[in-house]
Amino acid sequence: MRIALLSDIHANLEALDACLRHAKQQAIGRFAILGDLIGYGADPSPVIERVGNLVADGAIALKGNHDEALSRPDASLTHEALAVIDWTRVRLNSDQVAFIEGLPLIVREYDACFVHASADAPHEWRY
Repeated sequence: MRIALLSDIHANLEALDACLRHAKQQAIGRFAILGDLIGYGADPSPVIERVGNLVADGAIALKGNHDEALSRPDASLTHEALAVIDWTRVRLNSDQVAFIEGLPLIVREYDACFVHASADAPHEWRY
């Protein structure tokens, strides 16, 4: 099965939709969303809804550092990034916040390991 890896969407709905269209044209059997659904872009709510629908259809979705900052602000993020997280927080409903908070940091399936950060320390946001 072919798997499409998508990462660092950062609430960019147009880019997500373009990537999804392209992936479907490539006969992709499954999606893995590797974190950072939110941050920077203008459409956090519809991005979370799209990813939630993908997860309902069997996709993997992980939590990235910007997603984690929704409930636990990260001092290593820039002032601008933290401001966007604050902006995002008031635009999400409780189900969307719960979805983000419930995302795992790492998923292992068969011989594959999916992670946003580092497989040896998925909770550390190393740059």
